[in-house]
Amino acid sequence: MTDIKITATKIQTPPAWALLQRSLFDLVAAAGDLATEKYARPDGRVYHFFDVDDAYESRSMRGAFYALGGPSRFLDISKREFNAITWMYSEERILPDGDPPHPMWMPQLRNEYWNLDVPFNADWFHMGEGNQMFYDFGVADPTDPTNRERARKFAGMYIGEDPEAPNWDPEHKMIRSPLHGGAGPMVNVRDHKGIVHIGGEVSDYVHLVRNWLDPRSMGDFGHRNVLQENPSTEPLTATFLYPIVKELEPRWYEDESRREEVIDLFEKMILQGDEPANLCTTALVTNAYLYTGEEKYKRWVLEYVDSWIRRIEENDGIIPDNVGPTGKVGEAREGQWWGGLHGWSASERAIDRLFLGLIIGAECAYLLSGGDDHYLEVLRSQCRMLLDNAKTGEDGQLLVPTSYGPNGWASYGEFTIRSGYPHLMHLWHASMSDTDYEIVDAVRRGDKSSDWNESPVAGDRGGANGEAARFQYYDGKNPDWPVNVLKSDYQYVSRMHESMLWDKRSVDQIIEDNNWPPNPVVIKALVQTTMGTPATLYNGGMLRATVRYFDADEHRPGLPPDVAALVDELGSEKAGIHLVNTSVDETRRVIVQAGAFGEHSFTTVNYVDEPLDYDEGNPGRRNRADHKSVNSSVSVDGKHFSVELPPMTSIRLDCGIDRFSNDPSYAFPWHDGKVPIE
Repeated sequence: MTDIKITATKIQTPPAWALLQRSLFDLVAAAGDLATEKYARPDGRVYHFFDVDDAYESRSMRGAFYALGGPSRFLDISKREFNAITWMYSEERILPDGDPPHPMWMPQLRNEYWNLDVPFNADWFHMGEGNQMFYDFGVADPTDPTNRERARKFAGMYIGEDPEAPNWDPEHKMIRSPLHGGAGPMVNVRDHKGIVHIGGEVSDYVHLVRNWLDPRSMGDFGHRNVLQENPSTEPLTATFLYPIVKELEPRWYEDESRREEVIDLFEKMILQGDEPANLCTTALVTNAYLYTGEEKYKRWVLEYVDSWIRRIEENDGIIPDNVGPTGKVGEAREGQWWGGLHGWSASERAIDRLFLGLIIGAECAYLLSGGDDHYLEVLRSQCRMLLDNAKTGEDGQLLVPTSYGPNGWASYGEFTIRSGYPHLMHLWHASMSDTDYEIVDAVRRGDKSSDWNESPVAGDRGGANGEAARFQYYDGKNPDWPVNVLKSDYQYVSRMHESMLWDKRSVDQIIEDNNWPPNPVVIKALVQTTMGTPATLYNGGMLRATVRYFDADEHRPGLPPDVAALVDELGSEKAGIHLVNTSVDETRRVIVQAGAFGEHSFTTVNYVDEPLDYDEGNPGRRNRADHKSVNSSVSVDGKHFSVELPPMTSIRLDCGIDRFSNDPSYAFPWHDGKVPIE
């Protein structure tokens, strides 16, 4: 495991951030327990029925909380609830007599993964949200055979191993549709059986196409909306069908001939081909690699990201948003590179969703390639491209293009704290290079409207909001960030806890109301402060960490009880770690690992010893004895070292790091480099 052991010798008052961090651990645990008690059955079945991604979301982060050091029961809760939700929404579920389905229930999983019965949720924005709960099992308990086999099964649906889910085109290195899952790709809509909406209403395939082509007729796109009639008589600019159809007439669906013609075009131009959002698939396949180490998963991820880098290069530096069935950009659009379902023309803030796949694809390929900078270009090139095409507003604010349409760049906006900054912060954290720092700094210098030091009060979905403040801290411009970000999460979770205590409804009323229950297990500040990393990308990102921790005494992942940790310095070849034992009577032992998956190595660790020159029994004299400061250094040259923290001690460690020098794995320090297979 590790032969390198360091003992803390300095006794001091715990810093404010350390006490606040441990309080936040306790508060999240209490709030999570209350949510489990009030909004789920003992067997894990939740009381509400919604889209399956929302069901998973409402119970997410529990496995990751355990992996950070939360109570062991949270791993059990997470597994129990994941299994129950998966069973509840499965096509294979058989309803027993006397157990009528909930009005909102619909089978949404085939072979435990998304089917196409709710097609606007069978895209990567929604599947990524739901998968977050599943990915966390890898860092929490990689030896669980059920979840390891699920990881292989789900990856097999996308690398060409599952004949029932032929999502992958191996010849053209592409995923066959923007909508896909355990039922394979959706390449036509006429075979679609229908979508159950609120109140049990059913929409046929015509309504489904209307939902995408004319949002005026459907209200809030993609959120279980009931069909509304469109009173407008104005034609719609048909960006999804452009340039074949430049304007879509009102009520096109009322003429049978025109309706079938438009639906034919929709299938050909929208459904039959690849899009950048599908780069999120790299996380699903990377997850399988981290369990197994099988080369086929790594090879697939690198090949797929390479295919998109090549398309960027061939499209004058802009990522195209539609690839036809034979792998050609704009194949069904007369060569036009924009217009895809979740692409450049999808909304006025198209980049918000478009970039999700770029971040995840870049991080996964960079991880599996051992830090090959080439793979970051799938993200970096687009950040540069936006800056190259930026303009300055009247108030001097930097404005970047946010969508593209028939007349070129169709809208401009800020690199917003909520959506724009994650692109930049994940890029810089991956490379830690001066080049990527300069990209972030260029945006910072041009941002006249945002407070980069603010740590807003928000849940994990809003985790991107605080990335600028985290960057400022490591750039020496926001020294109070650790306390502020922990305070913000404490305030958010405490409000959630209070709202659940106030909820006096009976179980029957909760079921009848069918509201999405609160998820108070908010961990972004704990991840950011303890691991020195951006918050995990909410829509299906993998954990990225400079360091992570294991409890040496309990033989489990996470910080031991009473121990607080702060990564207080980051660099391309170094990290500063401050460990504090807040207990007054217990010695704690922690194993420190380089990287989320042991992908880095520690070179040397420097620290300060403070031994006493008094070794006799008189406590008064001992209290007055001199504490000598001795600079110490130890050579590690490996993934791990351990630290013993006697009561009330703390230690600051200056760690040299050789980044991406090891093959990544979910293996724990005592697994000898490979997840054991039972």
